[in-house]
Amino acid sequence: MLIFSTEGVITPADDKTNIRHVFTVPENIRALKIKYRYSPKTLEDREKAVNCVHACFRKYGEEMAGVPADFLPIKNLITLSLDCGSEYIGAAHRQSNDQEHIISADFSSPGFVKCDIRPGEWDIVLNVHCVLCDVKYTIEIEGESEE
Repeated sequence: MLIFSTEGVITPADDKTNIRHVFTVPENIRALKIKYRYSPKTLEDREKAVNCVHACFRKYGEEMAGVPADFLPIKNLITLSLDCGSEYIGAAHRQSNDQEHIISADFSSPGFVKCDIRPGEWDIVLNVHCVLCDVKYTIEIEGESEE
């Protein structure tokens, strides 16, 4: 059963922030399946990407070795973490922009602890590591009922 669904747009103004979404898990859920996607993964505007490479080298006081194209493509990176109340359940700090994760007492995807799925308020947090253009995202969370 679908227990949470949202979509949104993350802009460069959101870079280096966390975006929290609260959802409620009903009674008698034994597993959560999280589907998370965002797009685009890479900054497609070549001129803007080259300017970003130059800016990074200036920011960190480095001499550029090679040409900016050697450092392309530049990737957007938005990862997610999960909490149940004040308990940290884990995180998926992965490069993929199309992910699925399972959380349950018997099995949890790498990065998440195995745990009973307690009813109540949970948080899924998007960790915006690097966003250089507008990025659309979707999150769907399905709950598998106890039988």
